[in-house]
Amino acid sequence: ENFVSIKGIAGKDLTNDVYARDPETDTFWFVGKVARVSDIPVEKCIARQWAMVVEHSARLRPTELYPKWGRLQLWAAPGDSELDVAYCKPEIQFIQMFCDVDGAGEVRNMEVGFQGELYENEEEGFRTIRTDDGKAVKQEIQSSPQQPTEAQLDEMMKVLNEVEANSGEQ
Repeated sequence: ENFVSIKGIAGKDLTNDVYARDPETDTFWFVGKVARVSDIPVEKCIARQWAMVVEHSARLRPTELYPKWGRLQLWAAPGDSELDVAYCKPEIQFIQMFCDVDGAGEVRNMEVGFQGELYENEEEGFRTIRTDDGKAVKQEIQSSPQQPTEAQLDEMMKVLNEVEANSGEQ
């Protein structure tokens, strides 16, 4: 509720994507997003919600993260940067967050929010491989500059509509 309200007013500039990591691996799991009002830095925002974010992370990834519950690391990335992370954009560097941040206890609940990632239909979950300083390990993936033509888009829509019509008949 707080997350949606804050993001609705402040936009993505005051949001961050949150990743959890078992410190013994180089895999960072996307676990959700945080939002904050303008005078709260991301470090205080995450520290204030630390217990909730870590618990959500452990329950979201029971095999990978739950066994490391007390030692999980949380990392912040720019808000809504999942696609850039997937493309290994070098300008996207994760920043490690910490549980104990001066002044975090003074942050009021209404000044921060968390929206946890949820999996649907047996999703595998989004993860990325990063260095110990939060940088992408792999080379940047270049997106194709070629866009589909109008005819190709029309054909795709035709196929999608046929699939939808056929699935409704079953």
